Amino acid sequence: MQTTATREYRQPSTSALQEFPWQFSRASSGQIILAIGLGSINLIGAMVLWSLLRGGSLAVQLGGLVGFVYSIFWLLVTYGIAFLGIPLLRYFWVQAQNTKIKERNQRRQVHRAALSQPNPALEQKIAYAQTFAAQAVISTENLAYTTEKDLLEQEAEGKTDIDAEWQRRLNDADSPYK
Repeated sequence: MQTTATREYRQPSTSALQEFPWQFSRASSGQIILAIGLGSINLIGAMVLWSLLRGGSLAVQLGGLVGFVYSIFWLLVTYGIAFLGIPLLRYFWVQAQNTKIKERNQRRQVHRAALSQPNPALEQKIAYAQTFAAQAVISTENLAYTTEKDLLEQEAEGKTDIDAEWQRRLNDADSPYK
């Protein structure tokens, strides 16, 4: 049973609801290529730096910034790998999700087609289910409380209605109060 504040008639949908595929990024393809290039340059630069500072003696001799970079080398490599690896993993995950979404959309279309051309057994089940689909529309007559008036004012106005309802129940032939 559905309870609504207004009476409205809905038109049946002509198509099944569709899930939209996930978008990997809102960046343009040029921006994505630039990001991949930046990550690649970072990793290539880390490999070149590693080959130059392999023994560590050059870094100690030069000192300063070169020594500092040598000391955080693994942090730079980790950042470069994560910079490219995390989006790559996410890309494959989004592709897998989109495949599942496509399958669900296809199943919805199949079910929609089955409902639009029901067999007699399904028509009977739908008709039976519609007998329970009554709607109760709420109007101002069957409101218990509204914010338009003060509560005390509403109770004073509703007192006669409450008294009349009790009288009707008392006078009813099947009333347990007799």
